[in-house]
Amino acid sequence: MNESRLIEVAGHWLPRIEVAGIPSGLARTVIEAAGSWPNWCNAWSAEAARHEALGDEAAGLNRTVTAGAAYTRAALLYHFAQFMFFDDLAQKDAASARKVAAYRKAAPLLDPPAQPLQVAFEGGALTAWFRRPERFSGAVALLLPGSDSTKEEFPALEAHFLQRGLATVSLDGPGQGEGRAFGGLRADITSAVQACCAHIRTDLGQRAPIALVGMAFGGHLALRAAAGVPEISAVVSINGFHDLGAMWQAFPPVYRDNMRYALGATEAEDARARAAAFSLAGVPAPLVPSLVLHGAQDRIFPVEQAAAQAGWAGARCTAKVYPSGNHVCNNIPYIYRPFVADWVAETLSDAAR
Repeated sequence: MNESRLIEVAGHWLPRIEVAGIPSGLARTVIEAAGSWPNWCNAWSAEAARHEALGDEAAGLNRTVTAGAAYTRAALLYHFAQFMFFDDLAQKDAASARKVAAYRKAAPLLDPPAQPLQVAFEGGALTAWFRRPERFSGAVALLLPGSDSTKEEFPALEAHFLQRGLATVSLDGPGQGEGRAFGGLRADITSAVQACCAHIRTDLGQRAPIALVGMAFGGHLALRAAAGVPEISAVVSINGFHDLGAMWQAFPPVYRDNMRYALGATEAEDARARAAAFSLAGVPAPLVPSLVLHGAQDRIFPVEQAAAQAGWAGARCTAKVYPSGNHVCNNIPYIYRPFVADWVAETLSDAAR
């Protein structure tokens, strides 16, 4: 069981680890050092600590570019230490906390820097990272994580939008990353997106066009929220889904474990019952342009889910399927990420006219 879990996680998610910013050779070295699944979180956390120490050393020598890269890499290593690890929640929580702390060190050293946002929400605050390019077009890409990703995983994705003049806001919604303070994942996060958009507009002006871009689980959440947030001018779902409950039995065991944790369920049947609420059936479709993008080789959310999303979204939806793409098309990021960023930049430019 332990050996098969390590092989399953490493085999399926290695492309995601690489595209996030962890070189393949480094990832494979850590996986080999782990040896078995119970050692996964400790092995990745130990490697993360080494890179965080490299960042501290570089910062002490005023080598800010090197320090920023090392801290970002450390945050990613801490993230992947915990992202599918449910055996010891104390280890998981510790790695999550160290991820956030490492990224806070990286944030002011990035180009452009990442600024922390505190978005007032339900008596507390959601957290986000805001980055604004030097040549700012006035438009914003609001990025939503999935069930096991968080805002600290997004610097490489943010770069594609920043290069096109868009600012980025990477948000931990309820149940995501630091948003776990508000409980498990919710089927409807319209109020959280609304609060974040209001915060963005306060800082950047009332006419700033905003695109909502969701990854995997976040793609579903983005499509569902878009109709209820008037500030949204475009919405993107990258390998999202139409109906979570319909896929439940086909999920591999590690992903069902992930769902149980992400949904805040105590048992498998509780998780399955909660999953049934995550459906677009009967939900108002977005009134703005939407993009549904999917990889046909996705073994988590099959490509049929994209067709269902596109049919639900209606005439203003653009559907794009990559035949060779896996889950979130992480094996072809050089194709899908520029396409998404170009579509968002062009669509928001039209919206601003």
